[in-house]
Amino acid sequence: MSYIVFARKWRPNNFDEIIAQAHITTTLKNAIRDNRVAHAYIFTGPRGIGKTSAARIFAKGLNCEKGPTPAPCGKCISCAGISSGTSMDVIEIDGASNNSVDQVRELRENIKFSPSYGRHKIYIIDEVHMLSLGAFNALLKTLEEPPGHAKFIFATTNPEKVPATILSRCQRFDFRRIPIKSIISKLKDIAAAEKLNISEEALFSIATSSDGSMRDAESILDQLASFCDKKISREDITALLGTIEEDKLTDIMGRLFAKDAAGILRSIDELIISGKDISQFIKGLMGYVRNLMVLKVSPELDSLLDLTESHIEKLKGQIGNFRIEELLYIFYTLSAAAGSLKRSDVPRFIVEASFIKLCRRAEMMSLPEIADKIDRLKSGVVEAASGSASDNRGPAASARRHSGPPAEEKAVAYKTAGRPAQDGPASPPRDNNNDNEVVPAAPAGEVTSDEVLRAWPRILEIIKGKRISIASYLIEGRVAKVQGLVITLSFSKKFNLHKEVLEEANNKRLVEDTYSEVLGRRVKLAFITSEEPGPSSMPSGGFAELETQEEYPAEENDFNDPIIRSAVKIFGGKIVKGERGGARRDG
Repeated sequence: MSYIVFARKWRPNNFDEIIAQAHITTTLKNAIRDNRVAHAYIFTGPRGIGKTSAARIFAKGLNCEKGPTPAPCGKCISCAGISSGTSMDVIEIDGASNNSVDQVRELRENIKFSPSYGRHKIYIIDEVHMLSLGAFNALLKTLEEPPGHAKFIFATTNPEKVPATILSRCQRFDFRRIPIKSIISKLKDIAAAEKLNISEEALFSIATSSDGSMRDAESILDQLASFCDKKISREDITALLGTIEEDKLTDIMGRLFAKDAAGILRSIDELIISGKDISQFIKGLMGYVRNLMVLKVSPELDSLLDLTESHIEKLKGQIGNFRIEELLYIFYTLSAAAGSLKRSDVPRFIVEASFIKLCRRAEMMSLPEIADKIDRLKSGVVEAASGSASDNRGPAASARRHSGPPAEEKAVAYKTAGRPAQDGPASPPRDNNNDNEVVPAAPAGEVTSDEVLRAWPRILEIIKGKRISIASYLIEGRVAKVQGLVITLSFSKKFNLHKEVLEEANNKRLVEDTYSEVLGRRVKLAFITSEEPGPSSMPSGGFAELETQEEYPAEENDFNDPIIRSAVKIFGGKIVKGERGGARRDG
């Protein structure tokens, strides 16, 4: 007799042998016992977890000579034929290779005929999602209203690819992945029956590698039985499957905690030289980090880990080394690396770069910690501002903070136009007739006319440096009134345009900011139009010095245009030629 692999030899023969699917086997057994069998079923779930086996056992129960029964005998002609795949009444179809419309039409023609010796003619279509859309459409009517003796059982790993019109005509059963502990228990029974000497750690490694598939686990055990000659250790599994030892993952996480990039790069090199699959290494480490995160959330969640007690204890010993934010950062960095490995021709470079990035990670902070730090910084700023305000009362506090001693201790005088600005508070300028005289500062909260007039050259100089056009308009103004912190500038009617330009929001703000900067108090400006101001309105040492009537003889009215006059004053120019070609003074 030819050799039968473990996956076939140890296939379940009754509902009780199906592992970890009690929610499905109980329903099917009750349906048979209570005669509530539907005409179509669809079994969904990952590979190797018992979908096809459950379909065959269900078919046995319906057609068993002692049935219908939820516990088929397995010995009668019908049961034996279903087990060997030779039954005329149970037809198994591979959806991947029988997916055309013509093959479904043939199925519809044959389904009309009564079963040969059983009670039902049962069609088991594996990987039904592989049928074409035309084949699904051809099956719809028969699936909804089949003959009384016909039953359909579909199996698929991708139920989302099955049309909703098919799903709605079937009872759906979702099979679950098999837990590692259940796989280990089954493998122990197989190993005992096959007289295999295998350690507990080796069984755990097989179950972990199977990814919840009993068929995969049985195939691995079968392969190891040939490789190890009936004595199987964890090292044999590592050598055969290229898996990464748990101790190696523990060592890598320890180096990550220590940010030992050099040590990790050496470990990666050793793994590659030994022939390990680097993508399996990343996958294994992601699972390790996931387990750490679960235990970090709560050590009481160890029931969520399909691990042995010794492995769980190792993990609990490491969770104190990492914060949850660090574990999340490591996990998502590894996940990104795993995705890049599939598209890269140099997977080693990607893995090495990822681990260097992890080892050089900045100190992680949780969101509450960040928020708390921001609050402390804000508090420090407020306290500093409060302390500064208590030492520098009054509107000129901002200017004083940058000047050192307050105005009472050091009054800085403003010089005439063209001299550099003095750092410090806004204090009245020295009298132009006596540079050694220091004028006392004006009381906080108000400015005086004399202070405004003395500050004029500096104000004009600053505005010229910022926007020379505004300075050309401002120079035609006169100080009409100073009341509190409001300064009123007057323009003659012929300079009404200047007033209107200066009243525009942006221009007015520029002039006000300059006045406030120089005077050391926040002032407001108002602009009015009046008759030509008399000599008393001329600010001595201010406008009068910049505008001398002898430059503009009264008889030269052609050159009394305000724009021309302002331009000459701002740029320090001289009139050389007039509109009519007349020569003007050039020096």
